[in-house]
Amino acid sequence: MKLLTPVLALYFLLFFPAVHLAFSGNPFVYEYWHIFYFAAALALLLASKRVSLQQLGFNNTGKTVGAVLGTLPVIAVFLLDVLLVKAGLSQTELFAGADLRVPDEMGYSTTLTGNIFATVIVPFIEQVFVMGLVVNNLLKKQNTGQVIIGGGLLYSLFHFKASLGNLFLGMISAGLLRATGSIIAPILVHAGFAIAEILIVFHYPRIISVLVFIV
Repeated sequence: MKLLTPVLALYFLLFFPAVHLAFSGNPFVYEYWHIFYFAAALALLLASKRVSLQQLGFNNTGKTVGAVLGTLPVIAVFLLDVLLVKAGLSQTELFAGADLRVPDEMGYSTTLTGNIFATVIVPFIEQVFVMGLVVNNLLKKQNTGQVIIGGGLLYSLFHFKASLGNLFLGMISAGLLRATGSIIAPILVHAGFAIAEILIVFHYPRIISVLVFIV
């Protein structure tokens, strides 16, 4: 807890208000400032040997589970789109104009570098910081149910967005961390969800009309 106090205090009391006051007009900084803060905090803690890779959950377990579960969101995108087409729902008024959605106007990068950042770097940094550092320290003595619920709430809190999507991803990540004892599984599952999101926005935009009601 002593380790986390200054890290969390700077995040919530200094950088959060500073960024929202000074960079609210810069979409990239506004969206991803927390990633750079998480990365810097982790780098400083590792360099000063206040925390180790092992304490963050890096080990050889969880790879297979994470890889399998991480493919499920991607497969679900294809299956859901096929279902909409086969059922004739894709031609209904609900999905009218779905193809007219413009990714960059929705806040998504249209560059390969931007998509790699969103699907590889962001899941890695977020999971290592929130799950590997924060959840591992704050909830390590709690039972599995409390870890799962607490992990979901903490993940939502760090994003300042109380959405079912953030809560669901946080709960899955915390559950996998507790079940496997590894940060690898949560990283791979998060990456799978991020890839699925990119596929939906760029290739299956009509699915957005379905997901908007649940996430």
